[in-house]
Amino acid sequence: MKLLLQIPTAMIVLVILATWLASLRVVVLPPGPNKLAAMTALVFQGHGYRLVDSPQALCTRQAHPARDCDAVATNRLVNSVLLRMPYSQWLYDYTNPDPGKQARLVGETPLRTSIE
Repeated sequence: MKLLLQIPTAMIVLVILATWLASLRVVVLPPGPNKLAAMTALVFQGHGYRLVDSPQALCTRQAHPARDCDAVATNRLVNSVLLRMPYSQWLYDYTNPDPGKQARLVGETPLRTSIE
């Protein structure tokens, strides 16, 4: 009985370890003027990306992104794509944060303005 639990546990640990060591990421590329077509891609060495991310979300997290940040981030992915999957709008919406929902400064919160 112990062996039946040890094998799946060891497989899960190996998958997590391989994902961490190879820096595997799921990157969603939306339709647009890119070198790559709209797709969901499994990439290796995706340093800088979150586990599920997009180039646009990567650029919005930077303090001072360049004008061509999306194009540069997409061009870096060209050589590191392992698996191409169909484009998923739901995953893209998950990765691309709404600027209106991002954390605001303390002075800009509704509670703070209602007290003053």
